Amino acid sequence: MNLATRTCLALGFLTIAFPGLASERPSKPQVTINVYNDAGVSEQVLAQAEQEATRIFRQAGVDNVWVECHVSKPALNPDSECQPPGGAAHLALRIVHWSSNLRDTIFGTAFLSAGGEGTQSDVFYDSVEKLHKDWHASLSRVLGHVMAHEIGHLLLGTNAHSPMGIMRPNWQSQELRSIGLGTLLFTSEQARSMQAKLFSLRARK
Repeated sequence: MNLATRTCLALGFLTIAFPGLASERPSKPQVTINVYNDAGVSEQVLAQAEQEATRIFRQAGVDNVWVECHVSKPALNPDSECQPPGGAAHLALRIVHWSSNLRDTIFGTAFLSAGGEGTQSDVFYDSVEKLHKDWHASLSRVLGHVMAHEIGHLLLGTNAHSPMGIMRPNWQSQELRSIGLGTLLFTSEQARSMQAKLFSLRARK
């Protein structure tokens, strides 16, 4: 597919774009992620997947805070931790079973504006489970890497795919082996870009 607004992965991800530094830095910038577990992933698998994604982002110099949101609409209580996302430092990730209009080799979608900004991504759990069974790969590790990839799209913006690493658009046997070894990561350039974006947002507060 060769569309300006879409980038597909052979093994799984889709990014859709819809038209429409402080002087004293902490050791690592931080991003908060609301998680909506609509697919009913087990608590153990989800916790392990979040740990895997956290490890991947820490390797890139970014800390994660995961907030489990058990409702489909924003929290009505203003004091609740599960507040609506806003800006790159507060994102939302929704785990759903599947997408009716996408192939089962598509694992997720990140929603970006024409300017490359976005706060929400979806992960298709049925596709993740299929890959886990077909390749005998760890379910939580595969899920954690898919989550990190989609969050990466939100932090890196348009054209985030790269010829190597976790943002590679086509995951093949080499990438799946790297998942098992824990070596499928963001590139150093991507790490610097995410850190700079998050530090810049912090400085403007």
